[in-house]
This record gives sequence, C-alpha cells and structure tokens, in this order.
Amino acid sequence: TMARKWILVVDDDPAILMSIEDALSAFDLTVTTATDAKPAFIQARDLKPQLVICDINLPVYGDGTTTLKAMRTDPRLAGIPFIFISGMEADKMKALVPQNDPLVRALTKPLDFDKLRAAARALLPQEAKAAPRQEKPA
Repeated sequence: TMARKWILVVDDDPAILMSIEDALSAFDLTVTTATDAKPAFIQARDLKPQLVICDINLPVYGDGTTTLKAMRTDPRLAGIPFIFISGMEADKMKALVPQNDPLVRALTKPLDFDKLRAAARALLPQEAKAAPRQEKPA
C-alpha cells in the first residue's frame, strides 16, 4: 500500500480542528492534529506531512511562527508548506508571518473554507491532490 500522506493541523480549539478536518476531507490525505507548538513539531518530525495548517496563537510553547522556524532549520522538514490561521487583524498577522516565503500563506479567522482549500491546493505537491475521494451523497 501507499504510505499515508498527512496534513498536520495545529490549533488549541478542538472545534476549529474538527471543522478544518471536515473542510479537507476531499483531499486524499490523512489529517492529524496537535493543540500546541511542541507536539506539532514532534508530529511534523515523525510524519513529515505534506502541509501544515497552524494557528499563530498557541497556548504554551511559543507560537505558530516558532513551529515554522524550528521546521525550517531541520533539513528534512524545511520544504513543508505552511498555512497560518489567526483571529488577529491581517496587518498584525503580516508582521509575524514571513512575507518572502513562497511556501507560506496566511488566512484570518473566521476561516473561509473555500480559501483554505484553494491555498492547500496551491501548496500541496501534485500527487497529494490528484485523487479526490467521491463525496458521499447527502
């Protein structure tokens, strides 16, 4: 069998984790979640996800941008794309998120899931998005 491909979603709000997982169900990827930056980094190291979707404000261990910096310094993780999500104003967020990294996007909450899927599609490697699962009839 093919090795499972992962998307790592990091947020301290379980409702947001669930709604993002739901929004990404069309992708042929397994969603794994973390609620803080340190477990997020550990999962990223172990699973090497295709994409990380990460809240900026995390409770304990630094914040989402800390996770990005830690991953960028690890050669095995340096090329993993990131979508930051945050409830802060867009210009505040701009100050925290690297602007010159083509593998980084930033979206404000409340999340627009169409925008989230579009950003994921733009950042994911080709093979990850090639096989959307059939939607179950309602």
